[in-house]
Amino acid sequence: MKKRQLSQKKITAATNIEKSQRKISSFFTKLPKPDISNNKTVLDVSCSSDNSVDKKRKERPDTSQEYINVKRQCTNDHMLKDPCIIKKENIKFFEDLVLLSVLKDNDVYNSCKENKVEHEQTDALLQKVTKTEINALSPVKTEHDITRLQNSDGAEDVNVSEVVQNNSHVLKESQDMNIVALKSSPAKEMIDQNRVKLLNLKKMQAFEDFVETTDKDEFKDFFDEEWHAQIDLTTFQRCKVIDMKHESRVTTLRVQHAESESVDTVACSEFWKDVRVKTDDIVMIQAEKKSQQWIIDNNNGFLVTQPDILISGTTITSGLFCNRRAVLNEKFRKIESLPNQDGDYTMMTVGSLVHQWLQKALRENVHALSDVIKLLDDILRSKDTIDYLYASEMTLADCRKRMMEYAPRIFEFIQHYIKGNKQQHINRLKDNFQGSICNIQDIEENIYVPKLGIKGRIDVTAEVKIHSKRKVMPLELKTGRASYSFEHKGQVILYLMMMDFRNQEIDTGLLLYLKENAMQEIKYNHHEKRDLILLRNTLAHYFAIRPDFQDTSLDLKAMELPEPINHHSACLKCPYQTVCCAYLTRDPNVDLKPSHPLTPLMKELLDSIGSSHLDYIMKWIALLQLEENYESNNNNSSNLWTMSPEKREARGLCICNLKVLGKVVEQDKRYQHTFARVNITGKTIENGTIPRAFKKNDYVIISTDTRINMVAGHIMHVSHDTVTVLLDKDITRQHAHSIFHIDKYPFTGIYLSTFNYANVAGLLHNDEISIKLRHIVIDRRPATFVEKLPRSVVSTSTKILSDLNEDQQRAVLKAVAANDYVLIKGMPGTGKTQTLVALIELLQELGSSVLITAYTHSAVDNVLLKLLERNIDFLRLGSTRQIHPLLTCKSEEYAIASCDSPESLETLYNSKRIIGVTCFGAYNALLRRRSFDVCLVDESAQIMQPAVLRPLYSARKFVLVGDPDQLPPIVRNKTAVRLGADESLFVRLDTDNNTVKLSKQYRMNGRIMKLANDMTYRGRLVPGNRQVENAILTGENMERILSCEKWIRNALSRNPDDSVVILDTGRTYNLKPHHENGTLDQAYANVWEAGIVSRLVQVLMEAGVHARNIGIIAPYNAHVNLLKKIVDKEVEVNTVDQYQGRDKDVILYSCAKSVEHDTKKEFEILDDQRRLTVAITRARYKLIIIADKVTLTRYTPFKNLFDVINEKNVISLQDGEEDFNWKNLIRETDSINHEKELKKDC
Repeated sequence: MKKRQLSQKKITAATNIEKSQRKISSFFTKLPKPDISNNKTVLDVSCSSDNSVDKKRKERPDTSQEYINVKRQCTNDHMLKDPCIIKKENIKFFEDLVLLSVLKDNDVYNSCKENKVEHEQTDALLQKVTKTEINALSPVKTEHDITRLQNSDGAEDVNVSEVVQNNSHVLKESQDMNIVALKSSPAKEMIDQNRVKLLNLKKMQAFEDFVETTDKDEFKDFFDEEWHAQIDLTTFQRCKVIDMKHESRVTTLRVQHAESESVDTVACSEFWKDVRVKTDDIVMIQAEKKSQQWIIDNNNGFLVTQPDILISGTTITSGLFCNRRAVLNEKFRKIESLPNQDGDYTMMTVGSLVHQWLQKALRENVHALSDVIKLLDDILRSKDTIDYLYASEMTLADCRKRMMEYAPRIFEFIQHYIKGNKQQHINRLKDNFQGSICNIQDIEENIYVPKLGIKGRIDVTAEVKIHSKRKVMPLELKTGRASYSFEHKGQVILYLMMMDFRNQEIDTGLLLYLKENAMQEIKYNHHEKRDLILLRNTLAHYFAIRPDFQDTSLDLKAMELPEPINHHSACLKCPYQTVCCAYLTRDPNVDLKPSHPLTPLMKELLDSIGSSHLDYIMKWIALLQLEENYESNNNNSSNLWTMSPEKREARGLCICNLKVLGKVVEQDKRYQHTFARVNITGKTIENGTIPRAFKKNDYVIISTDTRINMVAGHIMHVSHDTVTVLLDKDITRQHAHSIFHIDKYPFTGIYLSTFNYANVAGLLHNDEISIKLRHIVIDRRPATFVEKLPRSVVSTSTKILSDLNEDQQRAVLKAVAANDYVLIKGMPGTGKTQTLVALIELLQELGSSVLITAYTHSAVDNVLLKLLERNIDFLRLGSTRQIHPLLTCKSEEYAIASCDSPESLETLYNSKRIIGVTCFGAYNALLRRRSFDVCLVDESAQIMQPAVLRPLYSARKFVLVGDPDQLPPIVRNKTAVRLGADESLFVRLDTDNNTVKLSKQYRMNGRIMKLANDMTYRGRLVPGNRQVENAILTGENMERILSCEKWIRNALSRNPDDSVVILDTGRTYNLKPHHENGTLDQAYANVWEAGIVSRLVQVLMEAGVHARNIGIIAPYNAHVNLLKKIVDKEVEVNTVDQYQGRDKDVILYSCAKSVEHDTKKEFEILDDQRRLTVAITRARYKLIIIADKVTLTRYTPFKNLFDVINEKNVISLQDGEEDFNWKNLIRETDSINHEKELKKDC
């Protein structure tokens, strides 16, 4: 009986709640209609309204037409919305009636009631206001409004003033919405204000009428039962996993929306049950709602894990055959560029060139066979093709012969599918495409779809006609025999899935096998999409995981890989079989059967490579993965779709809201675009400032609001209001009226790590050079030398070495006598570049070929510029954009301009006995096909061991030049540093036997040299001569210093004992920032120190010290950027790292850091002894260190520095002492900065 009564009560309560909800929903449908056409109101509304409310609106006769009109307008607006860039909705809200009901007792509400009389008077004033004008100000009820209500737990938690403020000022300038906010006259503004007052009054009255008929409990039930925050997962949503529960048949995820922070649950079953996610992972979810539960199963929904890892369609489909190979290919794909790799690239080269050929024929709309053949000859004469053929070791004649087989096929394809001249043998092909191609929309179209975690490049995007209907299709080209394998079909399906996010009706794609002109329409269903997403998630899991680190043992466990397949021929032909087996030897969970094809390969690997060798290789692969983890966590790539263009611009990453000015100019088969700012209406803005963060030669990508990374190119020119970019295609052909955004290409160490993985994996091979490098690099086999050099070498070297000191001469001869390798330790100012140049000249005279390399372009160019002065011939590999302008005449681009075949290119390359290239540029095909007698590596102590290996593969012996007491390799992951990732090969091999030292220095005067010895070199540095030891700062008007403030006279004293000075600023963190610099982070950009630097530079230049002889060093980029704004542009301002290898007459080192004493100290560059050594050894005659001494004493290197500096050389800067005044200093700095800005604007 009790159960029956309780059940009846529940039914009654449910009925009452349903009535209340109906009453509330009915009230919402009576909202006044928004006047969307009225330009006085700016709207940016996402109209995915609740289905139940939609249904009720449709059923009401008094709102049916209103529903149709608003829905139609919202649908149109939705088509303009960005389908791929996630950003917050920007909506102009009005006071919500239901929210007012919750706030009835609030002071603000009561205040409104007290002023009701005033509102009634206002009503009389506005009798002439038309009904249409009032409607224009009516509230727009959006899903976002409702979500805000759902998130309101009670009246006591709501801040009405905050709600009103938020609901009044949230506007977004959207170039794709042609809606303009008009400026009002003062009289009109007053009327508008009164109109709003009247509207508020009417809303208040409506509320009172509504509340009288609604019980308070109904509101409570309504919010409890239906209006809890939910996520609409019918479309893809970006969410964070906040909890998960694994059961036998289902995995339940509790997720939080990335923007609204609403929370919901999703049940993943069947194939999705074993989804690999963890708490805090970001996922993309599309689900089906059944029985009030979001579900993803075999027939409904998708879950994309690690969506910010965009995986190419080619990589995904390659995993259909072997997951393990797909993962290894992503990590080690550069291994094929090593000289110890054998392979036949003929078919791949021909296939790639045939792709270009057909695409070019389609782009240029050729139709005669003779024109098709002419295009082939044009392609074969291009510089890119000649380079490609040289790398593939193919002759021009062989390539042309193989490609000519496709000439009739291309002609037939064009005739049959484009010109309508049907070819009989194509018609006879079973299931062939029966339509025609009407238009070529794009070639090599780049598509990024973060919602799927996929990217791709479509061979051809074509508009086709089939059964009298036109539609757009992707066309995938294959040059082999027709197989219609799922791998090939999968690529087309992935393109269809990506193109589906562009709001186009694309349900089929085309797969063309050109060799037979077989082309079929490829369709897809939910199950195929599901399987490809699952495969993509599997690969993303392995791309994202990092090696397991055991802190107690300082040991790294090998990264997890997918299980190997068992396929005899595929495994034996796989280019990654060696590294695959190396992982298997370290995987305790894999037990291969004796019959498995990898079993004998594993045994062979273990027999040929010692355990210590394998340990070294696997450890370095793991260290690279740790560093890659840091890079991926700090990768800016995802900003392109998770951050608005305006926010990206605020961070200096983007120039947003641009249009192409004038005509696009074609230049060497590339396209020059000039962009300028546009306003909200899409019209160009005069004097629309371009951010200074962008400069010439920056590599950038072009996007719109709906398309990410459409095309990439280099900046050619930047002015104050335009930016000119050279792109691979003319983007105005398809997007003439679009608004564009230019983003800096997110270069990261992830890209460079693929080179390093290949370098380390190359040591697994058993060729002669790999075996030798394993013994030297891993076993540290000591260097050996010939006992006596031939007389011919001695006689040839006499003249060349005559200008060198004894240390330098010994270093040169030792390098010549070395059998395998030698190290030259060049301490600061000891003339290592001069020594290197003499060694190169001697080696040339002896008939040896030389490879010159370093980590940076500037280090390579410093050596080559010296060779240029001596008229020594060489070839500089690399882009002309990145090399010194004086070396353009020796650049690869300049040298090969006359080469018209791979044979002539090979002849040119072989004629150059001296080649210069960076370590990462060493992947040039020349280094794979040539072996050098000697490889010279400058600044080698800065290079990670894997990076330096690549040029060493291409030489019979090597010379490492560097200083282990200066900059180390850049490693950002702290765990990797602890495990030895910052140990360079120079440091690893540095012993008395292996190393020749240069100790006589010709840069620093005696006082600065003594500081360097006291800090780092322990007395090993000695002056080259008396002149160097006693040198002081000079200028044409040094008397000017004597008329300056006393603190400046002391700081710039020419007394040799005052060559090193510390300016102690005291605690600048608690000084009140000047209004113009109030937003600066005082921990990294110190405006007070900048003022001191600015004043010192001004006085030095007035004293006759040339700007090029003044150097400013700062530890942080933020402080560098601040200093660049206020000092003369000819004065070099840079970080410590950028100053390696440079020197100046006077160095100002501004340390920037000033914090409270109890602030937690973090590991940073101020704690790096080697960076401090670099900073102090850049100065020739004067070194001034500007610092908050108390703060800097917390760092061991600076504490040691202050301990060895004479107290009289420390100048304390305090207001009122020694003519020092902070206020005057900053005022003068601001004045200088203001003058610079005026000159720049002019």
